[in-house]
Amino acid sequence: MKKILTLAMLSAFALAANAQTEKGKTIAGGSIGYSNSKSNNDATESKQNSLTLLPSIGYFVKNNLALGLGIGYSRITEQNSEKTQYLLNQKNTTDYFMISPFIRHYVNISDRFKFFSQFSVPMKWGNLESATGTTSPAVSVAPASNSKTTSIGVSIEPGFAYFPTKRIGIQLSLDGLSYAWNKTENKNSKAVNKDNAFNLGTNFFAPKIGIQFHF
Repeated sequence: MKKILTLAMLSAFALAANAQTEKGKTIAGGSIGYSNSKSNNDATESKQNSLTLLPSIGYFVKNNLALGLGIGYSRITEQNSEKTQYLLNQKNTTDYFMISPFIRHYVNISDRFKFFSQFSVPMKWGNLESATGTTSPAVSVAPASNSKTTSIGVSIEPGFAYFPTKRIGIQLSLDGLSYAWNKTENKNSKAVNKDNAFNLGTNFFAPKIGIQFHF
C-alpha cells in the first residue's frame, strides 16, 4: 500500500511539474533587459547603456521543449569623453529592430520552479548615429554621421522560471555564451566595417526579466 501511495504521489508531482510545459501548450510574453556600465581613468571616461524589449511566442513540440520567435527593439548608447584642456565627447546611439528565433528546454526543479536553457539566433538591423562635441569652440570636430548596422549571431542563455499559477511564469535569465557578426556601413561615405564578437561569461548585474503566459 505504501508503495502505491508513493508512486501516486510521484506521478502527481510529475504531472503538476509538467502542466505548464507539456506538449501542445503555447507560451506568449516577453522579456526586458537593461545594463549600465562605466569606466574611468586619468585620460578618458566611458559610459554604456543598453535596453532591450523582446516580446515572444512559442509552442511546445515536446514536453519541456518549446520552439518560438521573438520580435522586438534594442537601443545601445555609448559615450566616450577625453579629459584634456577641453572636454571632447563622442556619443554613439544605435537603434535596432530585432528578430530572434529560439529553442528553449525546461528542467523541473519543483512544481513551481524550473531551470531552462535557451538557444537563439538573434538578428538585428538598425541605424547608428555618431556625434562629437567639445567644450572648446576653437577646436573643430567631425560632423555627425549616420550608418546602417546589421548583426547576426547565436547565443545560449541560462535562466529560472517561477510559476505562481499554472498559467503564469516569471523568468530571470542571464547572458551566457554568444557570438555575433557585425557590419556597419556609413550612409555618406559608403565605408564598410565588419567585425566579430565572442562573449563567454555571465554578467549578474545585467539580468533579463520577463513574464510568460502558458495556454
